[in-house]
Amino acid sequence: YQRGKVAYSDANDQIDIAHYKMDIDTRDYNDRLRVISQMVVEALQPNLRAITFRIGESLSEYDNDRLKKQMRVKSARSGSATLDVIQEDWEGGFTVLLPQAINAGDKLELNLNAEGDFLEDTEFCGDCYYPRSNTTWYPRHGYLDRASYELTFRHPKKWHVASIGARLSEGVDPEDKDGGITKFEMKQPVSLIVFALGPFKRHEDVVKWEKGGDPTPLEFNSLPGDRAAIKEDFILAELNNSVRYFTALFGAYPYPKFGAAFHPFPFGQGFPSMLMILPVDRSSKFTYSFIAHETAHQWWGNIVAWRSYRDQWLSEGFAEYSGILYTGLRDGKGSREELLSRARASLKEPPATLTGVGKGRLVDVGPIILGRRLNTSKTFGAYEALIYNKGALVLRMLHFMLSDPSSGNDKPFFDMMTDFVERYRNKTASTDDFRAVVNEHFAKTPIAKKYGMTNLNWLFRQFVYQSDFPSYEMQYKITTEADGKVFLTGTITQKNAGENWVMVLPVKVAFGDKQGMGTVIVQGPSTPFKIPLPAAPSKVQLDPDRWILAENISTKGN
Repeated sequence: YQRGKVAYSDANDQIDIAHYKMDIDTRDYNDRLRVISQMVVEALQPNLRAITFRIGESLSEYDNDRLKKQMRVKSARSGSATLDVIQEDWEGGFTVLLPQAINAGDKLELNLNAEGDFLEDTEFCGDCYYPRSNTTWYPRHGYLDRASYELTFRHPKKWHVASIGARLSEGVDPEDKDGGITKFEMKQPVSLIVFALGPFKRHEDVVKWEKGGDPTPLEFNSLPGDRAAIKEDFILAELNNSVRYFTALFGAYPYPKFGAAFHPFPFGQGFPSMLMILPVDRSSKFTYSFIAHETAHQWWGNIVAWRSYRDQWLSEGFAEYSGILYTGLRDGKGSREELLSRARASLKEPPATLTGVGKGRLVDVGPIILGRRLNTSKTFGAYEALIYNKGALVLRMLHFMLSDPSSGNDKPFFDMMTDFVERYRNKTASTDDFRAVVNEHFAKTPIAKKYGMTNLNWLFRQFVYQSDFPSYEMQYKITTEADGKVFLTGTITQKNAGENWVMVLPVKVAFGDKQGMGTVIVQGPSTPFKIPLPAAPSKVQLDPDRWILAENISTKGN
């Protein structure tokens, strides 16, 4: 409380794992996944005797999956010494006991051998296998700790493996005539890795960067044509377009390749250098937004990771807004506006419960900063609506606040986002970290200078740390004074917000076929305003482009 800052869980990490060397055996895909993980760990705490690891914690308790499918540790060693391991039946992890204490700064080599029925196939593709949880199939310590990886996959030679990083080699296993070996390497430190096994057919391209530099290999691991009719060229083109677009907006793409793998589940995931996506290959705003959202996770979630569950909107909300921006460029303003409208509408939907439709609105369940805690048995849908959609709409407000309303120049917003990426490249960032970067850039903007503001703490407090959903109504009239000067005067009313609620609102004024944009600042339930105009306008609108997150915005005047 005295610091005014929370202590994050990573302050209590026992060890840091800088590098994994893993041997992943998928040859018994119907029964057993075997993972041998060699790692060098550095102690972060003094007098360390027991090291905890997480594995399989995402497995459901439904049908005893956590009990029956869990990866269980078969052996643990440090050099030639065998180590004791504690792993309870229902536990989402295990503990390795050291023979003697180590101190902060000491390094230790660990070799962990785990196996379990952790691969699953799908009805759509019976020969495609994926981890039952794409993020928890191997031992990890800490929350989103970063490491580099050497991965050796042993698999049936008739199939291929798709995974993150650069594919170093692929061939027949000299010790198994029916087996294949594929090796991958990820030199950059990343938080999450994944793989897929199946009869994949690779479709390849290259990403040629507008600012020069070596092209980046691009691939899509699809199904053969006799399994599914997929327009691979379309998917490759969208992957290519979106990764180049976001590189221009947010900074350099760092990984040795980019691509995706066929993923027949009703969701996508954006791992570093590889997306797990549905085979969406039809031209529509939803396809463009989906592929771009997952591509944007290369920046929001991978290059910059969220520091705690409270900060996950920095990944999902940012990726959602990035996908909307791409869709607007790819499919036109109308598609962008429809996606934004759908995001706003979702906030007013009732939550789902175990027994049906719940009471109230999703927007009222809680603030963004609650993260995963928003989803309960009485508030299903709150996480997606608030972290994805409201998170995107909050970022859209910041887009406006850092832009120049009079000229429409929004380069300062993207400069801020690029700066955020560079400051936290290969690191985790909290909401407070992001707010500090925003404030630094905002202080230089026309809006900040006009109203004597130095930060946007008030906006974060209202829309990230609180759950109010205000409405705004502008009542105006045009007056001409004795000296011939024309003024736009009136009052803006704020509803469903606190007494001290503050907002800067855009006002668009049309003069025939020309138009201009200005702003008014409102505080509290009602705020008068008086704006000089060059002439009598033909039309006045309060935030017609819906930059500001609000339940309703209306304009009344004469």
